[in-house]
Amino acid sequence: MKRFACLTMLLLSPVLLSTAAAQANAPSTTGLWKIDGNMMGQPVRMMCALTETKHNLSGVCSGAEDGYAAHKVTGSVKAQKMQFYFQTAIGGNPLTLIVSGTLNEDSTKMDGDLDVEPMAVGGLFSAIKELEHDTASAQADAAAAQTDAAAAQAWAAEAQAGLAAGNEAAARAEAAQAGAKAAQAGAMAAAAGAEAAQAGAIGSAPGSVQPLATGTWKIDGNVMGMPVTMTCVLAEAEHKLAGSCTGAGEGTTPRTLTGTTTAKGLGWRFDDEFQGQPIAFSINATLAAGGTKMNGTISVAPMNVDGAFTAAKQ
Repeated sequence: MKRFACLTMLLLSPVLLSTAAAQANAPSTTGLWKIDGNMMGQPVRMMCALTETKHNLSGVCSGAEDGYAAHKVTGSVKAQKMQFYFQTAIGGNPLTLIVSGTLNEDSTKMDGDLDVEPMAVGGLFSAIKELEHDTASAQADAAAAQTDAAAAQAWAAEAQAGLAAGNEAAARAEAAQAGAKAAQAGAMAAAAGAEAAQAGAIGSAPGSVQPLATGTWKIDGNVMGMPVTMTCVLAEAEHKLAGSCTGAGEGTTPRTLTGTTTAKGLGWRFDDEFQGQPIAFSINATLAAGGTKMNGTISVAPMNVDGAFTAAKQ
């Protein structure tokens, strides 16, 4: 019996090794995906920066339908089937968008279905992988975002336990902490997606051009005699900006930004707070030749004060 078992293993081992090698060499879905679809006669367009790690997907998606907000993605890849989903809201109503598709042989194209829950409506889409990015960097950023998400879930569990025990005050406090941590995790995920898009130029196919605005920018400015310093991670896709800014107001929590680029320059905005009051930063800039420096103006609402800044790409 032992001889038979050994002989069987020897006969099967080439097959097992070839199968393992094929799985190891399978094309990765990691990259920046441009998705075009249609749902009940309405166009659906978005960009998704995805990272595949051990057949699991992470990253962010951003689209015109909800103002190019960055949404954290969760999903998986099995053979040529890929599925991921993210939470969003339209008209103030929360919903989940599910993307399910079939990849081509080299994992550069995908076709499939769009589903929206709980509305139970669907549509079709096609997608093309625009860029490949530096996997190690993207995975590190995604891991950081997932760590914060796990912490938020743990706090939420503690809040539920407090509620079950009848301690409503403790439950509310834990829930507030969970919400703050979840918001931070979302902002970190947006930054991870922006960094992934920036790194895409490194591994992109010959002839691809990295948008000049994409990158990490160190901003130094002055508003009404007060110094303003921050770091903004920008990702440009189809003349739209996504990413986050850190260090503008009183805290160090990344703030999710939205913006646009034109032939004459670029602009973006994000919400922050000062002395407990909500404020909004609006930034308009002009890129210098070469795309490594920019300068422009900073406006802060609702105080209606302005200033100037310079920035260098890191």
